[in-house]
Amino acid sequence: MLQILSHTPAWVYLLFVALLVFGLMQTRTRMVRKIPALILPAGMVALSLAGINSSFGLKPLPLVSWAIALVVVASVGYATFRDKRVTYNAPEQKFYVPGSWVPLVVIMAIFFAKYVYAVMYAMNAEVITTRAFVVSLSAIYGLLSGYFAAKALNLIMQLQRA
Repeated sequence: MLQILSHTPAWVYLLFVALLVFGLMQTRTRMVRKIPALILPAGMVALSLAGINSSFGLKPLPLVSWAIALVVVASVGYATFRDKRVTYNAPEQKFYVPGSWVPLVVIMAIFFAKYVYAVMYAMNAEVITTRAFVVSLSAIYGLLSGYFAAKALNLIMQLQRA
């Protein structure tokens, strides 16, 4: 384990700290302007898609697996688990966003999925080239991104109601 950590580039640790700080910020209840509120979900979906691209390339099998998982989780998440305490204050153009530990957990899960893949790739693990692995990891990225897509959908719906 120490060998893996010692061969990890410094920028990965900086990214980890930045994501950790950003995730911890999500634990506080806050008023957030419209654009910054939408940046987190968009950024996490983009990071997930970047994970697909860097792992497998933007090929049909991983993209379809990722997209299906994202759409399913976003749809179910919005319909069933959306935070109804989120509101939009039109005069101030800010969202009231209750604090939650869930974004931190999902952010870290995306980071560690990408990190574990990178370690497996560096170790030339043959399993990463199998169809089952490609579909599974792509779906994991999609599932995690689906959480943020549902969150963005909730924000957009609040905007439309205002």
